[in-house]
Amino acid sequence: MTDYQPQPTQPVQPTQPAQPQAPQYPNAQQQSDALQYTQQYAPQYTAQTDAPQYNAPQYPNGTPYPPAPQYPTQAQAPMPAAGQPYGMTSLGGWIGTVILSAIPLVGFILLICWAAGMGGAEHQDRRNWALAQIIVQVVAIVLVIIISAASGFSLMEMFDQSQY
Repeated sequence: MTDYQPQPTQPVQPTQPAQPQAPQYPNAQQQSDALQYTQQYAPQYTAQTDAPQYNAPQYPNGTPYPPAPQYPTQAQAPMPAAGQPYGMTSLGGWIGTVILSAIPLVGFILLICWAAGMGGAEHQDRRNWALAQIIVQVVAIVLVIIISAASGFSLMEMFDQSQY
C-alpha cells in the first residue's frame, strides 16, 4: 500500500472571457445562403402595441385591476424630553393622582385641569385618564338623575295613594 502524496499545484491565472465570434464562411455564397436561410426561417419579432403589460394584472375578461390605494404615511410623534419616556407617569405619580382625584370637589377640578393638558405635555397618559374619568363621572351623574327621577315619581304616587 502506498501513501498518497499530493502534488504541488500551480496557481491558475485568470484568462480573458471568450468573446462571441460571428460565424466565418469560406466564401460569399455560403454567407449569403446562411443570411437567406435566417431571414426565411427565423421568427420575426416585432413590437406589439396591443400586447398586455406584464406589470398590469388583469381580470379574466381583460379589464385591468384598479390601482392600489395610496395611504398617507403616519406622522411621527414628537420626541420626549430627556428623562422619562413620553407619556409615562411613575407609580408614585399615579398614587398621588388617584388620591387627589378622590377628594370630592378638588378632585373634579383637578380632573378638568389634567384633561385640559395643564399636567404637562409629557403626561399624555394622565390627560387621557382624566378625560376618561370625567366622561364616566358625567354618565354616572346622568344615570343617577334619571333613576332618582323615575323612582321618585313612583314613590310620590305610592304616598299619594296611601293618604286616601
